[in-house]
Amino acid sequence: MAIHRINQTSFHSGELDPQLISRNDLRAYGRGLQKARNVMLRNQGAIERRPGTFFRADLGGHSRLESFIFSGTQEYIFAFQNTALKIYSTSGTLLQTITSCPWATSNLFELNFTQQGDTMIVVHESFVPQIITRTGATTFTKSNFAFTESVNGKQIYQPYFKFAPETVTLDASSATAGTGITVTSSASYFTSDYVGTTLKIYGTEATVTAYTSGTEVTVTLKDDLEVELDEDPFATQQGSGVVKVTHVQHGLSTGASIVISGSEDIFDVDGNGLASVNLNGTFTITVVDDNHYTYTASSGDTALESVDAGGVRVVIKTHAPTRDWQEQVFSDINGYPKAVAFFQQRLIFAGVTNLPDGLQASKVSEFYNFDTGEGNDNESIQIQIASNEINEIRHLISGKVLEILTNTSEFYLKASIGKPITPADIEVVRQSTYGAQQKAMPRQYDGATIYIQNNGRTVREYVFNSATEEFASAPIAMMSGHLVTGATDAAHLDSMSDRDEQLYFIVNSDGTIAVYSSQRLQEVSGWFQWNTTGTIESIACTTGIAYMSVKRTINSADVYYLEQVASTAFDIPTDMTATKTLSASYQPHGTPLTHGTTSSSSGFIADGFTNAPQQGEAFQFAGTGTEYTIQSATATGNSGEYHIVISASITTSNNVELRFTKSKTWSGLNSTPDMRGLEVHATSGSTEGGNINYYGSATVTSGGVGVFDSPASAVDIGTNYTVEINTMPADGAIGASTTKSPLTAHPRKIAKAILNLSNSYTLQVNNLDVPMNDIADITTSAGIPAFTGTKSVHFLGYNNNPFMEISQNIPLPFRVLTITTEIYY
Repeated sequence: MAIHRINQTSFHSGELDPQLISRNDLRAYGRGLQKARNVMLRNQGAIERRPGTFFRADLGGHSRLESFIFSGTQEYIFAFQNTALKIYSTSGTLLQTITSCPWATSNLFELNFTQQGDTMIVVHESFVPQIITRTGATTFTKSNFAFTESVNGKQIYQPYFKFAPETVTLDASSATAGTGITVTSSASYFTSDYVGTTLKIYGTEATVTAYTSGTEVTVTLKDDLEVELDEDPFATQQGSGVVKVTHVQHGLSTGASIVISGSEDIFDVDGNGLASVNLNGTFTITVVDDNHYTYTASSGDTALESVDAGGVRVVIKTHAPTRDWQEQVFSDINGYPKAVAFFQQRLIFAGVTNLPDGLQASKVSEFYNFDTGEGNDNESIQIQIASNEINEIRHLISGKVLEILTNTSEFYLKASIGKPITPADIEVVRQSTYGAQQKAMPRQYDGATIYIQNNGRTVREYVFNSATEEFASAPIAMMSGHLVTGATDAAHLDSMSDRDEQLYFIVNSDGTIAVYSSQRLQEVSGWFQWNTTGTIESIACTTGIAYMSVKRTINSADVYYLEQVASTAFDIPTDMTATKTLSASYQPHGTPLTHGTTSSSSGFIADGFTNAPQQGEAFQFAGTGTEYTIQSATATGNSGEYHIVISASITTSNNVELRFTKSKTWSGLNSTPDMRGLEVHATSGSTEGGNINYYGSATVTSGGVGVFDSPASAVDIGTNYTVEINTMPADGAIGASTTKSPLTAHPRKIAKAILNLSNSYTLQVNNLDVPMNDIADITTSAGIPAFTGTKSVHFLGYNNNPFMEISQNIPLPFRVLTITTEIYY
């Protein structure tokens, strides 16, 4: 029999995919685990029990959580629910409920958000973008996003686009501003849904007021149908009265009638040529191309030379059929944006249903103004991704550049180096071709943007590679892909109190959370799973704190709780935890009173108990003075009445209150949170390395009462969660340096494991308790000391794939630093 020793000094790789069970050639194998459930990976390599959760609020229904951070001292948790938004403080106080919201349960996890200052914007393709505005420390308002309008009311500064085929023309019955004007299209296009929307003909807005047919609607024309041309738009030809007009994208047809005004004389130095009176007026045009047409000056006037002229304000007015028209982009007809972001002092929307590859950016520092104007640097940018396929924009991420994630590819918005984006200096550049899903919003984490690929499983980081000066979309869960199953939500925690880990969370459709811990520069990363006695529906993080929405089935009914994740298991080692403290206002035994008088006796009668007194509990008469411990309590046969024996002789009067100072019995566990029917555990606090108090477990009655093993004056009561740590099969390379071969599939056994522990209280290996102190019964003991040091555990039996199972049957903190394994083969 030979002995081989394996020293696992790090668990950085976390839980590895079952398909890697025999891949001992991988570096990850030596620092990975078969299972890492309900644990935390430490940056230094250790593994420990994950933090528990505090109960914070009853959400009342399915919820999508999102944080709202206004300042370092004013942070909030938003719970998006069916047609409602509940706003909570970080302590779980419900501050406000906003109703009549456009989102529904079915699309909660498709919502996208962006926030700047006191304003959050919520988008989804099925409704008008919503603005959530913080108006005070505890008050918020909701409103529809509304574009800025011009002072004269003639323009709404919103994005416009021609969705109809390019050949479709519009013919207005009048070119003069007013109501009741009929607009006729050359092909059936309109529906009754167009009523209330805005068309833009040439550049003039027309609000649809009535629907007649697919080719006819009635509009209110906000201004005359006229276009001001560029400076000197006329080109004359010597000896001819024909004038060529430059009118970009005029959309007119030959034979159209136009009214020209504002033209100046086109004379030579002698005052001869085309007079303005003959250039202005009503004319019939002949189309040259999309940007030019001609007409003939009136009165037979003839040009004496060929020049470009006309003046600085030539205006064309017409209501002839034209292709030059658009409609508002955001509408019930065309849909609304799926993605939104603030970037370089612009508000940017993208992914409108009928314009899925379009981006619309506001003017600089005017977030509600999308006027393209003259295309100046500060004016609105409205572009489409130019590629060989339609790319449905699903997410925008504001980083060093604007990152654009679509259903098929990943892009970024490129400007000149060191300069902001402008209408004239912008390019959308494709980087990779994987595609992102709509659910589980991408999050910026550890120097990259992490997103979920369309299959709902592959997790990728979109990160700039300085060597290639491009973005790369690398998979980061390849070694642990089984932990991501149908991702629905995501969040990241950049810092935690009293520790240096940073975490990225993915909520799976099965109610578990895949957790990623990474320190890129140190090349440290690994995945593990969190679960609980219920299904986790959503997660959100404020500064340093994570919150979860958890659906639990309790007392045969579904409940939905907001729970705060503690910083460490030393803060709290149980889930759905509620704190109970004995006080004058909280007495779990009711209001018991002495029944009759007692003279110098250790026994007396008391009645009025709602819950039976227990041996070991303590109380004060009338809430003051000496604390007495109950030696025995015997029911008398009368309801709520007991004969109580204490350790001292006393003299009491009739109807004196017994106010309990230590209790095994805790009531009120049937409200918030409801724990009826659950096995729960009672603990009280510890700092890392200090003593922890464990008072045992109890099954909560239908009346919301739990009776624990040991008395306490204050307890944290919560449910246990199953910790699972399975090591990889113990393997090794055996033989001479040139002929080493693995032990894979060779019969062998783990004879001994040496666990290096830190500040641990209880642990089991292969279902064997690892003794850490001399306490005979840990379930009835308070003040359990922490253990730091090594523990040896011995095993029997051979196996082709021997491994160790580390677990707990009592919810107390533990930390494993290293494991040294002795293999016999």
